[in-house]
Amino acid sequence: MTDISVNAIQDEIMKILREYGDVVYIATEKGLEVAEKGLIKELKSESPKASGEFAKNWKGKGKRYYLRRYVGNTTTVKGKKSDTIPLSNILEYSTESKHQGFIKRTVNNSADKIAAAVVAEIKKEV
Repeated sequence: MTDISVNAIQDEIMKILREYGDVVYIATEKGLEVAEKGLIKELKSESPKASGEFAKNWKGKGKRYYLRRYVGNTTTVKGKKSDTIPLSNILEYSTESKHQGFIKRTVNNSADKIAAAVVAEIKKEV
């Protein structure tokens, strides 16, 4: 019979769980990268195409935030009081825009595809 202490078993279990947690974290980060790229692709395809400039300017913020990704558009236009009004705000919220709400609609319509991309990446890694 071997002498194994309860504390030693507990320490080993904690070590294994920490390692597993690290693997899940890394896999989730990879999944979020894939999801971010997928959302950007969807937003580009759904963007108004007047000059094409707006559609080209969708960008992600990358790994700046823990387990989060942010996507935005860098296109700005000149207004009465400012040279830097985000065109995405005008298109999304202006009651006079025929594109009103297209960002929210695109995100909502892409949600299942984005979630599936994250889950698939986690399953590959874990």
